Amino acid sequence: MKARNCIICIIGTLAAAAIIVTGMNDTCHAQAGGTPDKTLKKDADGTKIEPEDIGWRIRDFKPYIKAIEELEKLNKEYSENLLRLSIDEYATGLDILEDMEGEVLKLKTENKKKKFLNERFYWQEIDRKNQEHRQVGLKKYEAKMKAVTYFTKSINYLDDIENVEVRQDPKFLNFQSRLFQVYVSTQYDLHNLKPCIPILERYITLSEKNKKDIWAYKYLSSCYGYMERVLSKYKHSTEEEINLYKNKKNRSMLQAVELKYGVDSPHYKHMQEMVEQDEKKSERINDFR
Repeated sequence: MKARNCIICIIGTLAAAAIIVTGMNDTCHAQAGGTPDKTLKKDADGTKIEPEDIGWRIRDFKPYIKAIEELEKLNKEYSENLLRLSIDEYATGLDILEDMEGEVLKLKTENKKKKFLNERFYWQEIDRKNQEHRQVGLKKYEAKMKAVTYFTKSINYLDDIENVEVRQDPKFLNFQSRLFQVYVSTQYDLHNLKPCIPILERYITLSEKNKKDIWAYKYLSSCYGYMERVLSKYKHSTEEEINLYKNKKNRSMLQAVELKYGVDSPHYKHMQEMVEQDEKKSERINDFR
């Protein structure tokens, strides 16, 4: 019985092998010019493959020479795809901020409607309000941290776009400006001032309109002032580094006042005097050292 069973198993295995070989021969015959296999017209993900690509695993191709891969980045289709990804990340970040604002408003409204009859002393009221303030602050912080992650991804996608036609499109420049604005304002609220500087410096060079944006210079002056203060407390920093941010801070403040009030205004003259005093003070300190 055991021998008979073994023979049956062997026969079954050989029959299955014959079926597999026959199937492979049919497939090879179809690919060699026989009946065309229609399934070869689509890739694994359902994407249509061009006739000249049949037989090549082009979707798994990784060029050894980087120059070939870099050429693909110049294609308009490649750049437009990156732009869509950038817009998606930007939209996700905005949705997070808008949802947060709705939650904060709801929380504040609910707190106003509550009756706190158990509070007998004034310190209890103060303690409760401080707790409510912390809850609101925590919601804002968590949402803005998440949003910044998406805005950063969006900027990275934009920076990878190399097609000249896409980059010079007014819609692209407008989107880039709005993305930079929301990135800076969110980072600034999180007290991450240093990463705002390169984005703001790029922002004012994007267009003539951005060069006259008062808020860009207000943010810049604050960020430069922050870096000046940090470096002044760092013992390994040089006077040249500190003065660099000091001068940039002063120029940004003057630019903001000039755009809002004009060069001949008393506001500009007052700011100019403050800047001169600040720079003279630095010179006296440096001479003393």
